Amino acid sequence: MFSWLEFEILELPRIEYLVILGLLIAVFAFLVYYSFSIMKRYRFMDGTATSRIRSAPQGHVELKGLGEWMPNGEIHSPFSKRRCLWYHCSIDKKHRSGKRLTWTNISDERSSHMFRLVDDTGDCIVDPDHAHVIPEMDTTWYGHSTEYSTRAPKKPTRFNLSMGSYRFRERLLLPASNLYALGWFRTVHSNPSDEFIARQVEELVKTWKLQPARYLREYDLDQNGKIQKREWKVIRAAARKQVLNELNKEKKEHHVISSPTNSRQPYILSARTEEDMVTFKKWKARFSIAGALLTFTAVVTMISIRTPFSI
Repeated sequence: MFSWLEFEILELPRIEYLVILGLLIAVFAFLVYYSFSIMKRYRFMDGTATSRIRSAPQGHVELKGLGEWMPNGEIHSPFSKRRCLWYHCSIDKKHRSGKRLTWTNISDERSSHMFRLVDDTGDCIVDPDHAHVIPEMDTTWYGHSTEYSTRAPKKPTRFNLSMGSYRFRERLLLPASNLYALGWFRTVHSNPSDEFIARQVEELVKTWKLQPARYLREYDLDQNGKIQKREWKVIRAAARKQVLNELNKEKKEHHVISSPTNSRQPYILSARTEEDMVTFKKWKARFSIAGALLTFTAVVTMISIRTPFSI
């Protein structure tokens, strides 16, 4: 039935046959590894329950909420100048050698600014370093010089013609967008140092000195209009008490999500929903498994027609 295939395989030079067989085995091994790694990731995502920020455990968690800037931390993309939470901007230059066309990266800038993820129970600081980011916007355009980097199209286009020697790509997470985060969650307690408290006390005492009639009259124990040495001790003790009371009223802990210390655990920030990502990864795993089965069939067929080892 496949006599033509058998003929072609038997006629191959031994070195060429072994190279093709080796490549097929390598492709098979890669597809098996790739499919299982995808399956492991989407099962990890699908099997991790979504936590609320206020009650999230310390460790690897899944969070969902709205993305917001840090206080006074508005971020702009260096290309389009669009306001964003995170950006990744790159420039590739075209090189042509005969009929061969290649692109070489000449600039790659990724935002490391922190931002916040907010749900109905609280907020969490997001450190985007080392994250696999799935952006809300992914735009590519072309130009004849690097000056075209600021000429991003107003609306993302599905088809881009390679017109120009430079290729620009801008990937953005936008503010007030729904975000999915899977990473390492920890709570950082900010306890003020003794030096900081001492500085705050001195500043408060200086303020009181500017208006002694208003703030220091009650500490003039002998009512002689002068503050004595022992009375200054009482004033400083009162100032310290007030400073500590104010610090206790302030928020003393911050929640942070960042890259896990264990590289086997994924760190994902995504503007796409968990359901969309899981479905997409399932299809990638299925196609990889199908490719692995086809490659395995080709390997078995080649070996059954012609053994790679001399008998």
